[in-house]
Amino acid sequence: MKSYLKFLSRNKLYTAIEFVGLAVSLAFVILIGSHVWQQYAVTRENPDGERIYVPGLPGSPGLTFGFPEVITGIPEIEEVSRMCYVAPAYGENEILWGTAVDRAFFDLVPIYHFVEGDADAISSKSNVIVSESFARRMGLKAGDVLTLRVLASRGEETDFTVGAIFEDPKGTVMKDCEAFLPVELYKDHWEPFDNFGSTVCFIKARPGTDRQVLYDKLESVCKEVYANIYGHSFFDHLEMARYDELFFGDTGNIFRHGDIKTIRILLLVGLLLLLSSIFNYINLSVALTGKRAKEMAVRQLAGASKGRVAGKYIVESILFTAVCFAAGLLLAEAFCPMLNRLLNNPDVPIRVIWSPGYILAYAGIVVTVGLVCGIIPAMMAGKYKAVEVMKGGYRRKTKMVFSKVFIVLQNALAVILIALAITMEAQMRKTQNRPLHCDVKDMFSLSFITMEDQTPLRDALERLPFVKRVGKCSGAPGIGTGGQYSKTRDGQDIMYRLYRMDSTAFRMFGFEILEDYNAPLFNSVWFSDKSFVASGFDDEYHDISVLSERAGGCEQLAGVFKAFPTNNANIGEEDNAIISVVRPEDIWSGSLVVEVTGDRKEAYSKIMETYEDYAKERQVYLNYPSWIDETIAEAWKPEMRNMRLVEIFMLLSIIISLLGLVAMSTYYADEKSRDIAVRKVFGGTVDTEAWRTIRDYMILVGIACVIGVPISVYVAQEYLKSFIYRLESYWWIFIVAVTLSVFIAFISVLWQTLKAARTNPAEELKKE
Repeated sequence: MKSYLKFLSRNKLYTAIEFVGLAVSLAFVILIGSHVWQQYAVTRENPDGERIYVPGLPGSPGLTFGFPEVITGIPEIEEVSRMCYVAPAYGENEILWGTAVDRAFFDLVPIYHFVEGDADAISSKSNVIVSESFARRMGLKAGDVLTLRVLASRGEETDFTVGAIFEDPKGTVMKDCEAFLPVELYKDHWEPFDNFGSTVCFIKARPGTDRQVLYDKLESVCKEVYANIYGHSFFDHLEMARYDELFFGDTGNIFRHGDIKTIRILLLVGLLLLLSSIFNYINLSVALTGKRAKEMAVRQLAGASKGRVAGKYIVESILFTAVCFAAGLLLAEAFCPMLNRLLNNPDVPIRVIWSPGYILAYAGIVVTVGLVCGIIPAMMAGKYKAVEVMKGGYRRKTKMVFSKVFIVLQNALAVILIALAITMEAQMRKTQNRPLHCDVKDMFSLSFITMEDQTPLRDALERLPFVKRVGKCSGAPGIGTGGQYSKTRDGQDIMYRLYRMDSTAFRMFGFEILEDYNAPLFNSVWFSDKSFVASGFDDEYHDISVLSERAGGCEQLAGVFKAFPTNNANIGEEDNAIISVVRPEDIWSGSLVVEVTGDRKEAYSKIMETYEDYAKERQVYLNYPSWIDETIAEAWKPEMRNMRLVEIFMLLSIIISLLGLVAMSTYYADEKSRDIAVRKVFGGTVDTEAWRTIRDYMILVGIACVIGVPISVYVAQEYLKSFIYRLESYWWIFIVAVTLSVFIAFISVLWQTLKAARTNPAEELKKE
């Protein structure tokens, strides 16, 4: 070991590059691995997760309240439970994050642990179970009375007894919940087979149940009880997710969900990061075997076997990796807060864990990476006979073939990483500059729920000096809205994203009108150009009678507008938007849209003050008031943060790769120094010898570019596929990537080559 430490001290540049590259890459491998493992741990939270199923509508794991009751006779079903949205409220106008469940829910979803009472409390219609955080905030304990207004029961005030208090679960597939109410509250006020999507049904199958058999029997029930709509409209087919699939599945907003795409990208980038550092280690270790060849030859002549010499390399590699891993753990701890901010996922944060299982995994990583890093240098060191090495045969025989291969691979990887990093940054800017085709500047959305007359609030807002206009709408650009299923001209099902507005709001948004068919101002429907084409309409065919019931009785096609983004995140698919223009009194649920001038901060304060005056003596439940342009910007921030995180990893991979190239160019020039010295003795000059060495090195770089560019093009195309508004002409990215890679390679080899070319030949030849 002393000889190894001495060797490292004599080759400080190579040692520093190997240490920094491996430590940094291992730090982020630890973070990425922890993040992925902790995300997947959510899917394993329920011990019976593989036997619990959640049936529902396409894209929404919910059905109706009565469905669980009609499937209890299916022999494959062991137990059934349900969870219903009831939106309880307390105090003046505070909405409680609550839901209604039955007793079986706590058996099928055993993630709730009680600090007071137990799950049996939900069996009483007069009880409520609250979270520990809510109880602490409200000063409640088991046995206290809590007065709630439950919207499912038409907002009537009811006194409930706090029957139990549960510990707030963290990092689960279930969303945060402050209160569980008895499911009978829902049963008393809604029809059993109406209000689709409001009830989530949990089904526990008997052991050994075939999934397809269970699905077929559930589908047959759906065909019977939902005979009028099953197979078409919004209930095209039954979907059935398993509990352990919910977190990464398409569950709308019912459950928490992880971003499987980001996880896959992070895994890929983490692998590239680790490969870059391993390439550096292997490449430099192989390159430096010549510097230790005589040491190993002496060991062999002293009686050590080739296997023992090879084992020494592997042991040294594992020890070096262990030191790097220790440094990586410290770096991982330091970078955790930054990565959690970028991921914007506080429910399942990244943590460096020191449990026995994790420590065992860490040891496995150290041994695996150490073996991978050490085995090839060990093989190269044992390739030559000790006698030949002592005679100088090692240097004569090595032609740097292995090192040349790694130079090509490192440069190719650099091209790919640079190209992908530029592609991601360019696409991010493209998304940020996505055209809206409407005007949302200085538009404030005041969203609330009430059955009260809203006219007094609207009149009060219009009297404010900075307010230009006040309109009403259900859904707006940047603000989500519901979908309505209908039929296209040729009878195919189509889902429209329906926006309902009064004429004031429609004019306020200033949509880019492409066609105007001069329909009446009210009770007419505008189609986006995308939805117009998808529906099969043209200038002659305007029959929207099939849509009239879904669009609030509108019977005429008003015209066509340029589509605005319905998917502000710019990921996935764009929906077909339609706008129904109606009277404000026909929009029973929606937002008031306020167009303002002047200072937005002051406007916000006055608007909310006006709203508070209106809500004082009324039952009004405030949703999320916001500036529409800020809502749009917020929609793509999570995806942008994820892209920024990946870019950071990409940049680190590039830096590590380039550090390796600098080290290899140094080694390359050093290996050429003897050849340069010989040629200078026979008349070579500094310029000719420098150019010869640089030319040989740049040929390798050129080969790397030929390999890297096609791969870069493919990776960029695959990455851009998921974007709606994407880069179209991006050939320049690959030119920039190649130019940067070639320039960096040229600069890195130039100074070392000039140094070797300017060395006195006599001094160099004395070393032989």
